[in-house]
Amino acid sequence: MAGLGESTLVGVVILIAVVLAMAAAFMIYAMGNFNRSAALASLAQAEAFMTNVADDVEASMYVPGTVLVYALPTTGYGVFNLVSGFCTISINGTTYGSGAVVYGVPPRLVSYQGGFMDVIRGGGANGLPSSTNESTIVLNPAAPLISIVQFGYGQLNGVTYGTYIAMFPRLMAISSGSNTYIYIPMINVKPSSFRTGLNINVTNVYTMTLPTKSSFTISDSCGPFNNSYTIPGGGVVTLVFINMTVTFR
Repeated sequence: MAGLGESTLVGVVILIAVVLAMAAAFMIYAMGNFNRSAALASLAQAEAFMTNVADDVEASMYVPGTVLVYALPTTGYGVFNLVSGFCTISINGTTYGSGAVVYGVPPRLVSYQGGFMDVIRGGGANGLPSSTNESTIVLNPAAPLISIVQFGYGQLNGVTYGTYIAMFPRLMAISSGSNTYIYIPMINVKPSSFRTGLNINVTNVYTMTLPTKSSFTISDSCGPFNNSYTIPGGGVVTLVFINMTVTFR
């Protein structure tokens, strides 16, 4: 009888241990699902925030001295960063750099394959959102100049993301007869350790006229996007530079 009692006790202990192990595994699984869901919700929140910012920038970037100030949404599952040199612009052999505002989450929470991309704002020639690899140079005056794209797994400025959303400018070339106007918005990022607010300052807008005897090429490379456009010779090209300084506060 004593042996039977000991055997029953051992069985109960084993059963309790199994139940506790299963409960712990379930809690870990549930917590992982919760964190992933929360991270996806934070991405949606960042997307909405960036879309509002892009709309404001688009409406005010031609007015020098304009200052836009925003409180950054507090998500707790990702981080906003400023990336310098996200875009490389070449105009008739002269190279310019432009940055981007990025929100990303770590791979342990959400991770998409490296080739994943979804154009949230600023698609093709008509400016509509698209999930395809779109041009960084648009030829339609109705298309937005500020793009928002979600990318998959990648590394920017030494930070690894499972997925990230980038807001960056693109070029626009508009022809009217022998005249061509090229709009070149550029973001100059100023590093900051703060992450409570976003400041965007339209520092200056200026034009440069280039009489062209022969054709020349403009190109814009932003992240995985790369495109070029050839300006025909024999006309006048007006470059419209739009410089914006972006920092955190």
